[in-house]
Amino acid sequence: MCSYTLAMAALADLALTPVLASERLLPVTAALEAALPQRGIQRGSTVLVTAEGVPGCTSLALELLVGISMSGSWCAVAGYPGLGLVAASERGLELSRLLLVPDPGDPERCQRVVAALFDAVDAVLLVPPRSIRPADARWLAVRARDRHSVLMVLDREMSWTGPADLRCSVTASSWSGLGKGYGLLRSHSMEIEVTGRGAAARPRRVSVSLSA
Repeated sequence: MCSYTLAMAALADLALTPVLASERLLPVTAALEAALPQRGIQRGSTVLVTAEGVPGCTSLALELLVGISMSGSWCAVAGYPGLGLVAASERGLELSRLLLVPDPGDPERCQRVVAALFDAVDAVLLVPPRSIRPADARWLAVRARDRHSVLMVLDREMSWTGPADLRCSVTASSWSGLGKGYGLLRSHSMEIEVTGRGAAARPRRVSVSLSA
C-alpha cells in the first residue's frame, strides 16, 4: 500500500478527534526560545526554514518540530523520504504522534495531502516540490491559518514562493566533537537570523547549540 493511501487512512481516524486550537502558541525547545520573538510558534502561521549557503536548515526544522511534538501535539512530515526516524526519535520527536508521507506526489496531489494533514495535526513539516506554483503555495498558507495549524516549510531548494509569517535562516554552522579522523559529533552550533511579520518584523540574530 502506498504512503499516500496509508496517510489518508490514518487521517480518517484522526479526523474523528478535533484538533484543539485553544492554545495560541505552540512551544519550542529551550534551545530555540530565545530565537523566536514570542518564544513559540503562532498557530495558523507559516514558518520558512532556509540556509544561506551553509548546512543546518534540516537540523533547525527538526528542532522546531521536536518542541511541538514534546508538548503532546500531533505532527506530520511530508515530502522528506530521507528522514531518519531513529535519529529524530533520539532528538525528542514522538513517533507515536507523527504522520509520515515520504512522497506526497506531484504538486496537485501534494496540495491535497497537506491540506488534509492540517485537519488532523498541529504542525506539518513540508519539503515542497520544486514546481510548486506561487498560487498553490499561498493557498497552503491560507489553509494552515484557517485550520489553526502550522505550516513549516523546509526550503532546501529555495523553491518556496509563498508567504511566510516567520523566516528562520541558518547563516553559519559548525559541529564539535570530532578529532582528526576520530570521535563522535556532540553538538551542532548555528547562527540563526529570524525575521517575519508582526513581532518578528525586527530581524534578530542568535547563536544556538543543539545536541548532535
